[in-house]
Amino acid sequence: MKKVFLGLLVAASLTACTSSEKKTAEMAEPQSDKVEHMYKPTYTDNFKIGDAKNVLLAEQFHKVLFEKDFKAAAEMISDTALFNNEDGSTIKGKADILAYMEKSFEGLTFKNYQIAAILPVVGENGHQWVDVWDEADLVTSDGKTQKVQWVDAFRFENGKIVHFIGFGKVVKN
Repeated sequence: MKKVFLGLLVAASLTACTSSEKKTAEMAEPQSDKVEHMYKPTYTDNFKIGDAKNVLLAEQFHKVLFEKDFKAAAEMISDTALFNNEDGSTIKGKADILAYMEKSFEGLTFKNYQIAAILPVVGENGHQWVDVWDEADLVTSDGKTQKVQWVDAFRFENGKIVHFIGFGKVVKN
């Protein structure tokens, strides 16, 4: 995380050192929010930064799952939530989602959890999402450890998870 922050700081410093003539010209040109897409988005486009409170909800959700506190996880999920998993399966409803999580996390321990990036966004349709790129060392019940990376997307309504989409992969050394 420190390397990412340092990289951003260096990039910002280099950008700040460019000539003021160029900046004036760039600022004078009107910016358009519309993008001419090569492929038409079917859900929404023009995402903007969403509610930062949802970032904390996504982080808290990860924390309670790693602690296997499924009661706390249940409080964060809406009754009609939808989970789309990496294997293509879809799980509907809080009770089925919790049963799936309890079974999936049984015998697993998460160590060295890190978030590479976490971004709250809101689409022009008003849907609040948090996108997370993260990784951890996953320890199985037989003691074997493997590094896993995920890309997760959480949609929130009224402080509850209403939709989750997740993809993960084992990192090969």
